[in-house]
This record gives sequence, structure tokens and C-alpha cells, in this order.
Amino acid sequence: MKNLTHPGKPKYEGPSTGWFTLLHHAGEPVEYSANVQERIANIRKKKPKQERAIRLAAICLVPTTRIPSAYSTAWAAYNTALAVYSTAWAAYGKAGAAYGKAGAAYGKAGAAYNTARAAYDEARAAYYEAEAAYGKACYPAWTAYNRARAAYRDELNTLVNEFVPNAPWNGTTLIFPATSTKGA
Repeated sequence: MKNLTHPGKPKYEGPSTGWFTLLHHAGEPVEYSANVQERIANIRKKKPKQERAIRLAAICLVPTTRIPSAYSTAWAAYNTALAVYSTAWAAYGKAGAAYGKAGAAYGKAGAAYNTARAAYDEARAAYYEAEAAYGKACYPAWTAYNRARAAYRDELNTLVNEFVPNAPWNGTTLIFPATSTKGA
């Protein structure tokens, strides 16, 4: 029988991209993942051995049609803003490099002071433009995403209970059995 819903269990043949339950032990009950296999590999490699089976069993693909539309719309808006931010960040990096080069040239070349100062001023202006673009693009989208996340937390927790009914999830975190510390 094909496993199309639980990527943490054997013989998973479903998509690696989509909405999944309980990717992390605390926080969002349902999250979007661009590659759930990376998260699974991370769990298998880096998480405590006594937690791995619980974590892997709790990850389940949720059909996109089951995600509240306002929540997924907010997520899409956030990703769009993140793309704008990435572009602004790249411009910020270039401007910072130009700013640094211009500053070095300014310090080394007294004779080239006017040329270096013009480059420095131009780089500084680009730097502040990139910084403003970041604030304008990301802050409103992040705020809307946080509002949607809060508004749909109960509905997302209901999806966890439906798709992973045996997961030890208390609505905000996965519960792991206590481990004994012999000799401590």
C-alpha cells in the first residue's frame, strides 16, 4: 500500500512540497514546507533519538483545500513580500559593498576625495532605499500573516487532530516522554 500522507513513515511517495502537520515540536500546528524531506533528514540526524519516532509520526500532509483560505492568502502575501525583501537585501548587500569600497577609497586616496565621496554618497542613498523597501514590503505582510495565524490556530489544531489523531500534541507543542537520568 502506498504511503501518500505521512512523509516521516516508510515508503512515502507523496509530495515534498505542501502543508504539513507538526514539523516542529512547538509553534505552528500546520506549516508550509518547500521540501519536507529536508526537515525529516534534520530530525533523523540532529534530534534526540527518543524523540525521533514521535516527531516523524506526527508529520502528515494536509490537503491544500483544507487550509483556511485567509491563512494561505496571508502566507502567499508574506512570501511575495519576502521576495521583495530578498531583492532589497541583495541591493542592500551591493550597496554595503559599494559603501565599504567607497569608504576605503576615501581613506586611501586624498587626491580622489571628491570622486570617492560621490560614490560614498550614492552607495549610502542606495543603502537607505533598500532599508526602506524592506520595511515597506515585509512589515505589513508579516503583520497580516501573524493575524491570520492567530485567527486560524484552533482550525489548524483541528486539522492536526484529524490527520494525526494519536500525536501527543497539546495545541502548542509535542509532548515527549520524560527520560531518566541514571546516576545524576
